Amino acid sequence: MNDVRGTPISYTNPAALDGYEAALRSFQNYVGDPLATLDGVLSEHPDFRAAQLLRAAILLTAGERRALGAARRSLAAADAIRTPPNEREKGLARALRLLADGDWHAACAAFDDVLIEQPTDVVTLQTAHLWDFFRGDALNLRNRITRVLPHWDATVPGYSYVLGMHAFGLEECNQYPQAEQAARRALDLERRDGWAVHAVTHVMEMTGRIDDGIAWLDGRRADWAPGSTFAFHNFWHLALFHLDTQNYATILELFDNDIYPARNDACVVLVDASSLLWRLLLDGVDVASRATIVAEVWRRRADDERGFYAFNDVHATMALCASGAIAEARDWVGRLDAVVADGHGANVAMTANVGLPLAQAVVAFADGDYAGAIGHALPIRDRAYTFGGSHAQRDVITLTLIEAALRSGRRNLARHLIAERTVQKPASAWGWRLLQRAG
Repeated sequence: MNDVRGTPISYTNPAALDGYEAALRSFQNYVGDPLATLDGVLSEHPDFRAAQLLRAAILLTAGERRALGAARRSLAAADAIRTPPNEREKGLARALRLLADGDWHAACAAFDDVLIEQPTDVVTLQTAHLWDFFRGDALNLRNRITRVLPHWDATVPGYSYVLGMHAFGLEECNQYPQAEQAARRALDLERRDGWAVHAVTHVMEMTGRIDDGIAWLDGRRADWAPGSTFAFHNFWHLALFHLDTQNYATILELFDNDIYPARNDACVVLVDASSLLWRLLLDGVDVASRATIVAEVWRRRADDERGFYAFNDVHATMALCASGAIAEARDWVGRLDAVVADGHGANVAMTANVGLPLAQAVVAFADGDYAGAIGHALPIRDRAYTFGGSHAQRDVITLTLIEAALRSGRRNLARHLIAERTVQKPASAWGWRLLQRAG
C-alpha cells in the first residue's frame, strides 16, 4: 500500500493506515497527541512497521536524551517484524538509528537519501527539517524543502505544511519577502498551520515590525493557539514584541498564563521560559521568583539532559543564574568539560565551539564579571548558529554582549553591536533605547 501522498507502506490494513494518517496530521499541525494515537494503532497492529518508525521519529524530534530509550524500542520493534521492509522504510530506519546514536549530521544526510527516492515522504521531510533547526543548518532548512517542492502541489495532502516549512527556511536564510509570501500561501490552504504563522512572525521579528507582529499574533490567535502543543512558542514571540516596547505587565502575564503556566519539563518549553526571563533580567526586570521555578525544573532534568544538547545547556545556565543559583550554574558548566573530553556525536563540537563558552559567558555576566562575559561570548558570536536555534533565539547572545559592554564601560563595542539593530530594525524601539544608553 501507499499512504495518501504516495509513499510506500509495507502494511496492508486500511484501518491501521487511517490511524497512522491521524497521528501524522497531529505531528504536522502540532494539535493533539500523535504518540497516543500511534500507541492505540500499534496495540492492535504491532507489526505495522511504518507506525513504529513514525513513533521513533516523533520521539527523536523532542531533542531530549530521555526520549532515546522509547525511540530505540520502536526501532527495535520495527526490526523484529518478520515481513520485509521496503526500501523507504530501510532508509528511514537507518537515518533514525543514526539520530538516536547522536550522529546528527550523518542522520540528516541519510534522510536526504530517502527523499531522493521518495520526495513526498513527509515523515522523513519533517524530521529532517526539525533536525536542521536543532543543528543550526539554515541552508538545509530552506534547501531540503526546495529540493522536494516540485513534487508537491495543492492536490497532495499536507502541502500547506510543506510550504510552512519552506517559509521558515527562507526566513532563516534572510529571504524575508519570499518567506512571508510562502507562509501566507500556506495559511490560505490551512489557516491553523501554526508553523506557517510562526514563519510570518519570524519575518516581523527580524525586520522590526513590532506593531505588525502583535497585530498578527493577536488577530490570528484563534487559529494557532487552541489545542496546539506549539502555542507556547508563538506566545514567546508575542512576548518579545511587547518587550520591545517595555510592556512588562503584558509579558509577565503571557509568561504566567501561556508560555510557562505549569512546571512543564519539556526542554523546548524550558528553553523559551529561560530565554525570556534572561532577556527581562537584561532589561532590568526582577525575575528571580519565576526563574527559581524554571531553574528547579532544569535541576530535576539535569541527570537526563545535561551534556546532551548544548543549546539546552546554555538555557539551563540562564535560568539558574537568573534565579541566583550562580554556584549551581558554574557546576553545570564545569561538567560540560567532560562532554568535550569524553562525549561522542555531533554535540561534542557544538559544546566545545559554542555551548561551553556561551554558558561560561552567562555565568560571568551573572557574577558581575562583564569583561569575562565579553571575552567568552564575543569570539564565538558569529558562529553561534552552529549550535542550533533560530536567529531570533540566538539574539539573546548579542543582547547579553551589549549589556555587558554597557556595564563595563565599553561604549564603542556596545555601539558597534547596537548598529546591527538600528540598521536592520529601524522601527524597533529597543535598539534606539540601547543606543541612547551607549551615548
